Amino acid sequence: MIRFAWLQSRTQALTAAVLLGALAVVAAITGIQLSHLYSSFVASCHTGCELATTQFLSHDQFMDHALDLVALLAPALIGIFWGAPLLARELETGTYRLVWNQCVSRSRWLASKMAVVGLVSVSAATALTLTITWWYRALDRVGTNQYNVFDRRDIVPIAYAVFAFAAGALIGAVIRRTLPAMATTLGVYTFARIATTIWIRPHVLSPAHKTTAFNAGQVGITINGTANGPVAHIAAQGSGPPNSWTLSSHVVTNTGHVPTPAQLAAFAHQYCPGPGNTRIGGPHTCINQATKTFRLLVTYLPANKYWTLQWLESGIFLAAAIVATLGCYWWITRRIS
Repeated sequence: MIRFAWLQSRTQALTAAVLLGALAVVAAITGIQLSHLYSSFVASCHTGCELATTQFLSHDQFMDHALDLVALLAPALIGIFWGAPLLARELETGTYRLVWNQCVSRSRWLASKMAVVGLVSVSAATALTLTITWWYRALDRVGTNQYNVFDRRDIVPIAYAVFAFAAGALIGAVIRRTLPAMATTLGVYTFARIATTIWIRPHVLSPAHKTTAFNAGQVGITINGTANGPVAHIAAQGSGPPNSWTLSSHVVTNTGHVPTPAQLAAFAHQYCPGPGNTRIGGPHTCINQATKTFRLLVTYLPANKYWTLQWLESGIFLAAAIVATLGCYWWITRRIS
């Protein structure tokens, strides 16, 4: 059964191997050149480093954009073209009945297909991710916040691919139609990635906080005229330490609390007098006084939490992949007739 599963998937596997081999050759040639440029012009720079860094970052932009796009799309493509058709195609055409009628149990049939194609897809995702991460090693040392490329480097894209494959297999088993299963897999994977980015990743680890003063260039003040006098709305943007992930920044009072409407109204009445209409950017003294009266609370994830977050998010997607695989087993053995 394993040999039969391999024969069914060998065309996809060999095609992926050829493409990965070609990509590895191109990445090796251009990546070595990038490393040499970094060592020659950036790492050993003493004067005029900004110009050297700008020239280095502008080198080989085609490969930069191409590999970034590949890293973003590869897990979804694995789910769409390897995961979704894996079971849907046989259930749609009815060929599974021929296998089950030849003393091959459903569980063995499913395990063979999932193991062979899953191993191929995971191997491809691993080779691709490691190649891309290696290629970017010089660029990532220069002006790139590691959290900005979190989902396209190191180990977490491999977990994305495993989840996409398992989810696609489950969706294909349930829908039993190849094209609808492929489209649904894309939607489910996209939703999972967006939901993780917005609602889960910022809350997995406890963030750090820092309260700092802000300067006049960081603050923007809107003065709204009301029946009781002017009311100020103060906004300022801050960031965490270098190579950290800034989650939020808020204007607070010197005691660390968010200013109440009454406090803002009193501040505007005393320092920002003006007409009753709305205007952006109060008088110079108003902004200067705001920098003395209020402070900036920045919430961020430190640089040393990067790998912890990588492992935790990978674990989340691998756990979801296990659940999807168990769902496949239950659906095939209990619901398919």
